[in-house]
This record gives sequence, structure tokens and C-alpha cells, in this order.
Amino acid sequence: MQKIFLDNNGTTQIDPKVIAAMLAELETGPSNPSSIHSFGRAAHQRLARAREQIASYLGVKPTELIFTSSGTEALNLAILGVKSTGQIISSSIEHAAVYETIKRLGSPIVYLPVGLEGHVKASDVEAAITPNSMIVLSAVNSETGVKNPIAEIAEIAERYQIPLIVDGVAWLGKDHISIPKGVSAMAFSGHKIHGPKGIGLLYVRKGCKLEPLLTGGGQEGLRRAGTENLPGIIGLAKAIELLEMESIARMTRLRDQLEAGLEGIVVNGTGPRICNTSSITFPNQDGEALLIQLDLQGIAASMGSACSSGSLEPSRVLLNMGLSKQQALSTIRFSLSRFTTEEEIQRTISILAFFEYLYHSQSLY
Repeated sequence: MQKIFLDNNGTTQIDPKVIAAMLAELETGPSNPSSIHSFGRAAHQRLARAREQIASYLGVKPTELIFTSSGTEALNLAILGVKSTGQIISSSIEHAAVYETIKRLGSPIVYLPVGLEGHVKASDVEAAITPNSMIVLSAVNSETGVKNPIAEIAEIAERYQIPLIVDGVAWLGKDHISIPKGVSAMAFSGHKIHGPKGIGLLYVRKGCKLEPLLTGGGQEGLRRAGTENLPGIIGLAKAIELLEMESIARMTRLRDQLEAGLEGIVVNGTGPRICNTSSITFPNQDGEALLIQLDLQGIAASMGSACSSGSLEPSRVLLNMGLSKQQALSTIRFSLSRFTTEEEIQRTISILAFFEYLYHSQSLY
């Protein structure tokens, strides 16, 4: 049976070129960049090259990058490490790594409205600002693919001189990346862009004060203690090197082809989207049953964020956008990658059309 993976917002397959780069690093022998002997100095040079390569892609300074174990750790470090005595401005459709972490601050939280568009408005952000506020938002919602107006929000944050922390995990590799000047910190993850698991990245703007979560060593400029995961960092650098605009245009075309090939559906999130994500409601159908049927046919998709999988509850994101519980439970998320083929999309359309035919045939009796 042909296997089709359309859950790439959950994770992605590692690119063979990334595997090769990581294997080459693993075969170099003992590698601790903090050691002063020749092995350590060589490892430190490789670490510095990877940091410079990633910084060049993002258009930032190498010293503004901190390597972490995941996007979740990067977000926790940013949110808990950037001190704010005022209220937190966020939304109720954030990833759990943001949604749950901001509660730990003990500060008042303003959840901005999103509606069926699926994104916040910059004007609402500005209206919510009070002294010592901090803004914490995603660049892209991982369930719907809808983008927030981060450039506009960053301009507001800079004008009011307040911190802006951005979850950039779903943004990297799916759109042209340019970190606006008003962003204080932005988090990324390796396994979402055909890199390895166990490696994340946090950009922290020069001058932004950050208290470390992990202490005990001088790594990462005293901002994140612990020996660096050099093979993972090398893999992340290679994965970022392989990102290209051609893949974005191709994923956009295939996503649109999938949505156009299905009848009677509703695509959630009317705002501007990244190239690879479709949150699709199949009216009156049981989303969990449909997901199981797809899996039996070799097609992997999801009902929402991988961090909330296994829950029978409807998506918090979709409910807070204004969908009913029934609509949320009838929704499947399809997320493509640069390895997704047109043949896979056509097969998915055919199988979904067959399921739709069976559903309507049975409803006649």
C-alpha cells in the first residue's frame, strides 16, 4: 500500500542530506565545544560555522542565536526569561507551548479576538497595551496555517518599547522569513523543516534581557547551560540551508489542488495562509472516524496540533475561532511538505471523494 504523509506540521521526514551531514559530525569523534584541547577547539569551530550559517539565513547576528532542545524549550526560555511586570497580550488560539506557559507568569492575560479569519488584528494589539505589557503571539497558527500580521505588530511593539515574543515554528520553511526589528525573541524547531528532533533555536535581539532557565555552565553566552547538541545543530543548519522558495510555490499549488478537488467542504481560516496547511471541515462527518479510515488507506493526517493528539476534545483553536463543537469534531488538518507529490494529492482526493460518496449513500437509508 502506498503510504502518504500529510501531517508535516506535526513533524517531517529528515532530508537525506541532513542525515549525511549529521553522520559526518557523529563520525568526527569526541566533540565538546567547551573543551580547550584540539578536539574541543575543532568542535567549537564547527559550532560557530553552523551558527553563522543560520544567522546569515535569518538576517541576524550569530550572537543573537541560542540553541535549545526544541521549539517548546525555546518558547519557554523566551516567555519565562523575558521579565514583564504588566499584562500579557496574546490570543486563545496559540500553541500549547505558548498558551500554557504564559499562565505560569502569574500576570493578567488579554486574549485578543481572532474570529473566522484566524488571526489577530494589529489595531487590537495596540488597543490592549498598558504599561509594562508583553506581547506573545505566533507568526503562523499551526492548525490553520493562517498568518498573524507580525510586521505590523512588531512596529507597534517597537514604538511602545515593549517585548514581543513570537512563535515562529510553523513559519520557517513555509514562507519568506524576515524577522522585523521590533521582535524581541522568536522560536524555531528543527524537526518541522526536515531536520532532526531534539534541536530548537531561539533568536534573542541584542539588548533584550533574558534570564536563563538552565544554569550550571557558560554555554550559549550564559543563556542556556548544557553541552550543545552539535550533531543536531549541524543537522538544523543543513536543513535551513536546503530551504528554497521553489518549494514554497510548489506546496502552495498542491495545497490549492487538494482543496479544489474536494466538494462540500469548508476551509477554516479566511486570513492569509502559509503554503502547506489546510484545515478542512467535512460537514456532519465524524472527523475521528474519517481520520482512522484515511490511516487504513495509508494516509496520515491529523485533527489538530500534534501536542494535543490523543484527546477526544474538539480543537481549542477552532472553537475559539467561532466554530461549533460539531464543526470542530468534523475537521481534519492536512499539512504538506516539499516531498509531497501531485500523485499523492490526487490519490488523497480520490479516497476522500469515495468516503464522501459512501457517507451520502448511507444517509439515504
